[in-house]
Amino acid sequence: MRTIVQEIMEQFQQKIFRFFQSDRVTLPEAENQLSQAAKEFAVDMLQAYIQQVSVNLEEDRQGRRKAGLVIERKREERRLLTQLGEVCFQRDYYWDKQKQRYRYPVDEILGIEKGMRISSSLGLALAGGAAAMSYEKSSFYVGEGKVSRQTVMNQLRNCQAKEAIPQEKRRVETLHIDADEDHVTMRGGKNSILPLISIYEGIGHKGKRRYCREVFHLSEYGLSGDELWEKVLSVIESRYELEDTAIYLHGDGANWIKTGLEWLPNCRFVLDKYHKNKEIKKMCAGLDQGSLRQSVEGALRSSLAQGNEECFRDITESLCKESPQREKKIREAANYLHNHREAIAICRQEQEANNGGCTEPHVSHILSSRLSSRPLAWSKKTLICLAPILAAKGELEKKKETPPIKGLVLEKSAAKAKKAFPPKHILGLVEPDAIGALTAISLGKKTPAFSAVYSFSR
Repeated sequence: MRTIVQEIMEQFQQKIFRFFQSDRVTLPEAENQLSQAAKEFAVDMLQAYIQQVSVNLEEDRQGRRKAGLVIERKREERRLLTQLGEVCFQRDYYWDKQKQRYRYPVDEILGIEKGMRISSSLGLALAGGAAAMSYEKSSFYVGEGKVSRQTVMNQLRNCQAKEAIPQEKRRVETLHIDADEDHVTMRGGKNSILPLISIYEGIGHKGKRRYCREVFHLSEYGLSGDELWEKVLSVIESRYELEDTAIYLHGDGANWIKTGLEWLPNCRFVLDKYHKNKEIKKMCAGLDQGSLRQSVEGALRSSLAQGNEECFRDITESLCKESPQREKKIREAANYLHNHREAIAICRQEQEANNGGCTEPHVSHILSSRLSSRPLAWSKKTLICLAPILAAKGELEKKKETPPIKGLVLEKSAAKAKKAFPPKHILGLVEPDAIGALTAISLGKKTPAFSAVYSFSR
C-alpha cells in the first residue's frame, strides 16, 4: 500500500513541477490545470484506498473463515461517479455460507448500495443544487453534466431535510407565526396550494434593516389543516415552553389558517397588514389620486383600528354613492374588513401584536423563487419532498427506509393459513386471486355500467 501511495504522490508532484516550468499561463488556465490535477490525484488515492480494503479482506483468511465467506469470483469491476470524478475499482464476489447468498463485502464496507451509480455525497450535492436551481443546472454545476435531469430529480426525491436537534427549551413572552400559501402549477395545468408556516420571536433591527428573530419555517404538501397544525405544534413544543407564551397568528384569514387557533394555546389571530391595505385600496380605487383619497383611506384605517363600526359603515355607504359602478367590489372589500375587525383592532389594543406579519416576503423568498416565479409544473411526489427542503434551508440527508412491518405480518399470517387449510384449487374450487379485482366498484363516475356491476357485487 505504501508503494502505491508513493507512486500516486510522485505522479502528482511531476504534474505540479511541469506546470511551474510552463511560461505565460493565464490565471483561468492555471485554475483549470491545477484543479484538474488535484481531482485526478484525489481519484487515484480513492481508488487505491478501495483496492486496499479489498486486499485486506482477501488476505484475512481466518476472519473470512469465521464469517463464512468464500471467494466466488475475483476482480469484478465497478464504476462510481463521485464529487471528485468517476472512480473505477475492482472487488471480489463472495458466497456467504451463514446467510446463504452472494455478496460484495467491500461494497457493504464502503456503504455502496446495490445498483448505485453515483455516490451518496454527490447525490446529496445534486439534491441541494436542485433546491436552488433547475435540474439541468444542478447537473451542469454539481455533476459536470455527467448525470441526467431525471437522475437529479430521483436524488431529490430520495433526500430529506436533516432534522435540527433542538437545544434546551426556551421561555419567551411572545411568539409570532406567519401563515400563507404559494399557488403552484401542477402537471396537467391545475393550480395547487402549498402552505408555509414561519415561526419567530418578533422583529429585530440591524440599522435600518429589519429581520425576524430566531425564525424557522415549515412547509408540507398534501396535509389537511389539522395534520399541518398538529405538526407545527409538536415542532414548537420541542423548542419552547408555551405555558406563559402569547402567540400571534398572522395571515389573510383563510380557513386552513384559522384552524391553527384550535391547536395553538393562548393564540390570537392578527390580519396581515398587506391584505388589510389591499382591501382598503380596493374600496378607494374609484377616487381620484390626491388628498381626498388619502384622507378617506386614513379614515377607514382609523375606524377599523378603533373598532368604530358606525363610522366604517358610513364611509362605505358614501363610497358606494360616489362610485355606483363599483358598488359590488366596494362591498366585497368592506365585508372582508368588517369580518376581520377584531383581528385589525388588536394591533392597537396590544402593541406586541404589531411586531410581526411578514407573510408575503417569506413566501416570495422561500417558495415562489423556486416553485412559481417561472413557468414550471410540478408533480405531487416531488412537491412532497421539495417543500420541506425549501423551508428548512439546511443540510440534507438520505431518507431512512422503514421495513414493511405490516407486509411481514400479512405474509406470516398467510403462511399460517396455508398450513392450516389446503389450497382451494386442490378441493376443486376456483382460486380467488384468479378472479381479479372489480375496479369499477370503487373507481370512476356512477355510470349505468357502474350500477350494474355494483348491484352484482352486492
